[in-house]
Amino acid sequence: MTRPHRRRATAIALAAAAAAVAFVPFSAEAGQQAGLADSVTDTLLAERGPAVAEQRGVAAVARHAVVEPRREVSDWSFGAATIPGDAAAHAPDASLYVAHRVAGRWQVGVLGSDTFVALTRQAPDSVVSASEKGLFAQNHAAAGPGAAARSVETGLALPVTASSNVGWGGGPHANDGSGSLYSSLDFGGSGTEVRAAAAGKVYRACVDAGSNQTALILIVHANGYTTGYYHLNQRGNFPADGTSVDLGYSLGTAGTNTVCGGSANGAHVHFTLRSGDRNNLAFESVIGKTIGGWTFHTNGSNYDGYATHGNTKVQDGGTLYNYGRYTGNGPYAATVSSSNGANVRYNTNSSTSSTMYTAPNGRALALSCKTTGSAVNNNTTWYRLTDTDYVAASLISTTATIPNC
Repeated sequence: MTRPHRRRATAIALAAAAAAVAFVPFSAEAGQQAGLADSVTDTLLAERGPAVAEQRGVAAVARHAVVEPRREVSDWSFGAATIPGDAAAHAPDASLYVAHRVAGRWQVGVLGSDTFVALTRQAPDSVVSASEKGLFAQNHAAAGPGAAARSVETGLALPVTASSNVGWGGGPHANDGSGSLYSSLDFGGSGTEVRAAAAGKVYRACVDAGSNQTALILIVHANGYTTGYYHLNQRGNFPADGTSVDLGYSLGTAGTNTVCGGSANGAHVHFTLRSGDRNNLAFESVIGKTIGGWTFHTNGSNYDGYATHGNTKVQDGGTLYNYGRYTGNGPYAATVSSSNGANVRYNTNSSTSSTMYTAPNGRALALSCKTTGSAVNNNTTWYRLTDTDYVAASLISTTATIPNC
């Protein structure tokens, strides 16, 4: 989770127990959805409670959950459900749920479970959209049996701006900061733009009812992973739950928000890796996994580790370059050499491919290989970046010999 950054000279200590107590879970007992909150809480604790208790070093977690319906119709409900942090050292454990009332009793599925996928397929499209049903099924299938043996490459970027540097003040650690399943990494400082590590659908948890803002975001990806982002200063006009976002979509800035428990000693994003390989939304170890071109390692204890990229080794507390969805070739150093900057695109057709972002003149880029596409300044050569996006070669300067893709 989030302990004092070991290499920060100053830290803002936040007591989060009060925040966790102040956040009141949804209660629908007086309305049409009577019994929903209790049923979701019971299912969530049955699915996630034992793992959370083990990580926190307690026999069992308190029977308490933040249940937040997002869409409801008749006997169906869909939304977020979170086991909040119950002390300054304990992070929230967020998930999604779908519920169907049959003969007066609620059937509940939690994201990552077979029941969740089955119920989302049955739910009305007004409760779970057709595109969400497809994504949840795809995510679950990709994270199925054998997911622990998944490739080292996650297909994820670091959760910051492409081709930029970011400090990481917390080496691999458990979500709660204790335990041996190192699923989490801490990145950035005050003002750091936090971005989606891959394309997917975005969901909020622990929304502060007073401001309609949230510090905790989940993104469900088609490749079997779900990524979590905590402590955010969320940007305004955040999209509705279930909105599709691209790699690099802005989620907010690194902050110290602990609306659902835990602590934050200095602004950062608490980034978590999760999958459904154990029939629930289980945390996935980042050890041995490659994210943003870096493979993460532990020195044997929480927050103490290092990252490697080729022959480069960076201890936690250092700075990492975001190579994006690294594909293996290179990286070959290059810079933007256009006074108007260079548009980075999804593919090599400048008339049909949307612009991911515009890299300013002089910006350093990491190239992987070259291919051909539409002509830009009478040049049909395009470079693929290590995050698998593309940029026109006529706008780039490099002394390296770039191989064909």
